[in-house]
Amino acid sequence: MNIVTLRAYAKINLSLDVVGRREDGYHLLESVFQGVSLYDGVRVRRENGGGGIRIRCNLPYIPTDGRNIVYKVAEAFFKLAGIRQYQLTIELHKTIPSGAGFGGGSADGAAVFSALCRLYRVSFPISKAIPVLSAIGADIPFFLYSGTMLATGIGEILTPAPALKNCVIVLAKPRASVSTKIIFQKLGEAGIANHPDTPGVLTALQAGNLRALGQAAGNVLEAAAIPVCPKIAILKNLLMQNGASCALMSGSGSGVFGLFEEDSAARRAARALRRLTQCVFLARPVCRPMKTEFQATE
Repeated sequence: MNIVTLRAYAKINLSLDVVGRREDGYHLLESVFQGVSLYDGVRVRRENGGGGIRIRCNLPYIPTDGRNIVYKVAEAFFKLAGIRQYQLTIELHKTIPSGAGFGGGSADGAAVFSALCRLYRVSFPISKAIPVLSAIGADIPFFLYSGTMLATGIGEILTPAPALKNCVIVLAKPRASVSTKIIFQKLGEAGIANHPDTPGVLTALQAGNLRALGQAAGNVLEAAAIPVCPKIAILKNLLMQNGASCALMSGSGSGVFGLFEEDSAARRAARALRRLTQCVFLARPVCRPMKTEFQATE
């Protein structure tokens, strides 16, 4: 086997709270991550020789050198595996918008790591892989599982959560992006007025109640992000006006999402959003079982 092609699924944050800060400056989070069916295409080709890593992408503004997270993940894989000579080509077909909080870069990185495990027939216990990958991108460990997870620490400590019921998810991103670093700086300056009810989110997921989920959910980063990008609030309000049971910013933005019980309402909301931005997608929840090891034969 010389080629592996995978779908790198996006994520949304059904709840995101900041509960502290580590000595190294990283914020401690409590968040419910949910995989969604919007995805990037990732193809990894193992080649003969020692020419290193080459990246190709359908979008010209995506870096294809050592700045790209998939390059860093590939380097980390070869170091973990003790492989010194290698040559491969990574092809990215990007659909997940960058700078949206939907985790496209981290999803691609997780897909590349999984593909390399298969191509080189190497297995890693999760306890060995996650510390290395979370140092590259705090969200990467989630994408090795996807599904519904409660994330704590800086996002690398994952606990399975009740699955989100089948529903329609509308995702949208305004033209402007926001800087994660700036959003966390502004959060530190302003403080947190209202925290989401994370236990209430988990209870609502268990009950399959989207309305209760919407009442309990929240993202503390919204208060810092909306003054920087006011369209976040406009898109959120449009989602709610068009029947969303829950509407939030995802991650540190600037993307937003809404959960809908009915396809017709979701499509109506998508049409309304497209009057303000063309970056609008319809998706469904993605559920996967917990993995304990990354195996070449998976």
